[in-house]
Amino acid sequence: MSALDQLKEYRVVRVVLPLAEGGQQLIDGVAKATNPPELEITFLPDQLNADALNMEEPCQISFDIAGSTKAIRAKITEVVSDAKLQMEMVESFTHVQKRAYFRVDADLSVSYWLLEAENPLARSIQTPVNISGGGVRLPVDEPLPDGTEIGLELVLDVPEPRVVECAAKVVRTYEGGPTGKQAALTFIDLDEEDQDAIVAYCLAEQRKQLRLKVQVLGR
Repeated sequence: MSALDQLKEYRVVRVVLPLAEGGQQLIDGVAKATNPPELEITFLPDQLNADALNMEEPCQISFDIAGSTKAIRAKITEVVSDAKLQMEMVESFTHVQKRAYFRVDADLSVSYWLLEAENPLARSIQTPVNISGGGVRLPVDEPLPDGTEIGLELVLDVPEPRVVECAAKVVRTYEGGPTGKQAALTFIDLDEEDQDAIVAYCLAEQRKQLRLKVQVLGR
């Protein structure tokens, strides 16, 4: 299956762009297949410098799906605007090994419950959690042995509102920080679309936090 089959709808991607004076630029964008093998990629304002691009060399486009990485080599066919490129795929391939996802601290609405409990009681987390496309670390008020399986409900508010329900397994618990006991969980039953939504949320949250840092530093 071609990686373009995964781009029928807009998806967050990482793009390595070759530069005319040598070197490369790595930026994030949103890609969609338009008329395969053609695709378009849209970037945030002021990220793309089209005048600096090497139009003859191929670009590298990659994105994560359920623990594997889809990659595309593509040639730039048109600079549509100062924030959009039209490309044509040269080839695609898949890295089957699992990637490490970047993590963010986020004020996210999370509830969890023990899957093996006879009458599961959902507990709502009232403090920020640390989340990635592979798992989540959250405060807990009870001992959770390694290997304990729990249900999770995550309410995402960006880039689109979405409620994710999944299962996770405890891989570590420890004491730390003002919230006391913490549990590190890895997702074990998570739909591909839900994982993509979590990765997109982490990316949006990371950008928001970076913008806030810039604003603070600029004062």
